[in-house]
Amino acid sequence: MAYTLLATVLQQWQQAPEWQQPHHFLRILAHWSELVGAIVAEHTVPLELTAEGVLFVAVASSTWAHHLTFSRSPLRAKIQQTLGISLRDIRFSHRDWRPPRPAIARPEALPKVGNLPNVAPAATPQEAFQRWQVQVCQRSRDYPLCPRCQCPTPVKELQRWGVCGLCYARSA
Repeated sequence: MAYTLLATVLQQWQQAPEWQQPHHFLRILAHWSELVGAIVAEHTVPLELTAEGVLFVAVASSTWAHHLTFSRSPLRAKIQQTLGISLRDIRFSHRDWRPPRPAIARPEALPKVGNLPNVAPAATPQEAFQRWQVQVCQRSRDYPLCPRCQCPTPVKELQRWGVCGLCYARSA
C-alpha cells in the first residue's frame, strides 16, 4: 500500500511542469545533432532550457549566431514536431562557447616511432653540453653560411633577412 502511494506521488511529481523542463532539455540534448544536422552540431551546444520555454544555445562564433538566428523558427517547429516540446524562443550566443575537448589518443592509435638510439643519460653537465653541441653541429652542417659572420644559418632566415638572426638583431 505504501509503495503504491509512493509510486503515485512520484508519477504526479514527474508530470508537474517544473519537473518537465529538465527532462525536455535532456531530450533536446540527446537529439541535438539529428535536429540541426552534423555540421551545425559541431559548432553549437544547447546550454539551458528555462521554465519560460527559452532554449539558450552556445555557438562557435558570432557568424554562427547570426546565421542560426534566421533559422530559429524552423528549428522551433522541428523540435515541436520531432520531440513534442514547445519552445517560446531560441537564443544563440557566442559568449558561453567552449570548444570541445580533443579526444585523447590511445597508445595503440599513436604512430610508431623508429628505433631510437639507446643512449644513457649524461653523467655530468659538461657531457650533456658536449652531446648537445655535437647534435647542433650535425643538424647545421648542411646550412648555408651567413654572408656577414660566416655561421651556418637556416635557409628561411637568409630568405627573410639576407643574414642570420643574430646579425639581423645586431643591425636593428
